[in-house]
Amino acid sequence: MRDLYECEKCGVVTDDRSHLCSPRSVESMNDYCGSAGDKSQMCDSIRENAEYTCVTCGRTAEKADMVCNSIKIH
Repeated sequence: MRDLYECEKCGVVTDDRSHLCSPRSVESMNDYCGSAGDKSQMCDSIRENAEYTCVTCGRTAEKADMVCNSIKIH
């Protein structure tokens, strides 16, 4: 299983902690999916890499399989 990280400020999810300004390790999608982050505070370094959002809760992620109901945003 790969490592997952969530930004404590904006809630973006990635497997590369260097893309986040305030990363915290999460065990699985169950730890964050269903609660939306604050997109207005999105980390500058992730803005270009975040390609998906969850249509259920609005959480943003770099890869489709990091949220439960993904849709491509770029």
